[in-house]
Amino acid sequence: MRKLLNISLLTFALFLQGCVVSNPIYDTFAKCVTSKGVKMYGTYWCHNCTKQKELFAEAFQYIDYIECDARGEKPQPEFCLKKGIQAYPTWEFSDGSRVEGTMPLEKIAEKTNCKLEDEGVVK
Repeated sequence: MRKLLNISLLTFALFLQGCVVSNPIYDTFAKCVTSKGVKMYGTYWCHNCTKQKELFAEAFQYIDYIECDARGEKPQPEFCLKKGIQAYPTWEFSDGSRVEGTMPLEKIAEKTNCKLEDEGVVK
């Protein structure tokens, strides 16, 4: 009986480890970034793109992301070529400026004037 209990607890702990809780601060921030016309170009196989997505966690779903590899999900390789995207990730801002590479969220906040804060404490 004790062995069964230990196995059950271990299984439950592993289940909880896989659960990701959305952070409302990041959700609001990501929505603001997208509302400012910002786009992120990347590929599904790009290591730095994965790192960028991890910084946003679940809130990345609100980022206007363009997949540039034809084998990726919802691919738009022609659009990426038309825009002259040559490095991943590439952030494109509403003023036409671009930043290549993984950007800290604080830098995105500065560039967009979107708040990345909780109860007045800037993250």
